[in-house]
Amino acid sequence: MISQNTRELLLEVRDRAAAAGIRASLVLHREKSHLMRIGNNSVSLNTSETLTRLDVRVLDGRREGTHTSLGHIAGRAFVDEALSIAVEKARVAVPKDYEPILECVEESVDEAPQDDAGLADIDPAVKAGVYAEIIETLGKGYNFSGSWSSGRTEIYLVSTAGPNEACHSGTDQAFTVVLKHPGAKWELQNEQSGWMAGSVTAATATAALGSLLPLYERQPGARNEPGDYTLLLGPAAIAELMLYALYTGAQGRMYEEEMGWTTGMKIGDQVFSERISVVDDPGSDLTFRFGFDMSGMRRRPFPVIDRGRLAGLMYDLGTAAKYGRAQTGHSLESTSISIATGDGPADPMRAVAGMGRVLVIPALHYMNLPNMSKGIVTGSSRFCATTAVDGVVTAPIFSTRLTDSFRNIFGNVAAISPYAVSVNLSSTYGRRAPVAMSVPSYMVVEKVRMTDCADSF
Repeated sequence: MISQNTRELLLEVRDRAAAAGIRASLVLHREKSHLMRIGNNSVSLNTSETLTRLDVRVLDGRREGTHTSLGHIAGRAFVDEALSIAVEKARVAVPKDYEPILECVEESVDEAPQDDAGLADIDPAVKAGVYAEIIETLGKGYNFSGSWSSGRTEIYLVSTAGPNEACHSGTDQAFTVVLKHPGAKWELQNEQSGWMAGSVTAATATAALGSLLPLYERQPGARNEPGDYTLLLGPAAIAELMLYALYTGAQGRMYEEEMGWTTGMKIGDQVFSERISVVDDPGSDLTFRFGFDMSGMRRRPFPVIDRGRLAGLMYDLGTAAKYGRAQTGHSLESTSISIATGDGPADPMRAVAGMGRVLVIPALHYMNLPNMSKGIVTGSSRFCATTAVDGVVTAPIFSTRLTDSFRNIFGNVAAISPYAVSVNLSSTYGRRAPVAMSVPSYMVVEKVRMTDCADSF
């Protein structure tokens, strides 16, 4: 946890800055990260690091200066220097064409809703043991790879705009294992997430991969012709599609600059099926809960899609200032997007029984946006994709590309799982910023355009 001495040091610098008439915010970001990579059935990388960053932002009228110091805060001189650099940058900066807003912690927060010392300090031998058990159980004749990132993120925010402090501490992990056949080249993947030690298990991975092995060993890959298909989407595919949909359709910046697919629409317009509701809910334990954003705003449940209707646009600090809108608590990467569950059967195969041939796509890869303003997305199946006929899985399918609009995909929903699961969407680059989405464990969508199919996995 961030020590009391460090807090008092930052508060002292903040108070002196305020007394001197400097408008500034100070953010301490500290991460303790560990990463293990697996390749060719053995550990290929085992590394850890502890990083501390101090971000200072200063406003001088319409001028803005920012500075980040990387390193342990040894004393007041370290913080004073970072502040003075930001002050100087603000002094010589080109003025903005709008009035920037200074961060303001609207109420004091000191939270650690998902913080587990067991995960923050996990022994790498535990991770290696989980991978070894998976390899031993499923067979060394396959080629295994994967990665397992884990760690703790601590954030402390203060501003000269008010007396309050905001502090967050939390742990997270993202686990992946890929099983590849050395000759046939097909690949199976299992992903797991969580914030506690022990929530990633070898048994979960072996059960998921082992259930598909007989099918992949027995049946050759099937090729799909371009056309419209019924899809049984897995949680990762749902999360990835919704992430892109919200990024291009529900972000205030995209909306104001008329770049996204909701351009010309208004709050209340029907955009998806009535079965779809989406809330940014920092109280959901299936996401990595952040009770405040980096502007200091207290985060509360924020409806984005309500029964298919556009319910809210997400504005960060900069966009709110530039376009004169109210902030919505979205000056951060770690949103807590939750897609409402439905009333479909618990077993996804029961949900597609009687629907003929269905493509089962757990996840999408190589995603892109061929036409952002029309909300056209493309992505390809890769791992664990199969066909199912009347609720019975029949064959693996070669890599198959989906290219369709968000409105068509989420507008033709036939069934949604009654259970939610967590999907980890954290980036592996940059500072630690854990992101997870709560999504139904499956969703059945109809009349989705598949535009291409490879001759291999």
